[in-house]
Amino acid sequence: MDKTDYREAVYFRKREYNRNGWNELIIKAADLIALTKEKDVSAVCEGMLKNMLEGDRIVNGSPDKPSADLEIAYYCDNLSESRRRLY
Repeated sequence: MDKTDYREAVYFRKREYNRNGWNELIIKAADLIALTKEKDVSAVCEGMLKNMLEGDRIVNGSPDKPSADLEIAYYCDNLSESRRRLY
């Protein structure tokens, strides 16, 4: 899986949450890594960061230091393209 695939995987989950009326999706890099058995932590973290829109927040970790500890809260009630991308 490459960076684009991780971005798509996260976006798929965000759409799923939106359809179900759930407002917040929290994804941990460690969980995504375990699910995909990925060795490239940087690729996973970059894919997660590329999905961040205005209003989303980093719960744990740093965007500058890829780590399995990265945890992001995505707000899924509004997936409009008008929301500014953060990364």
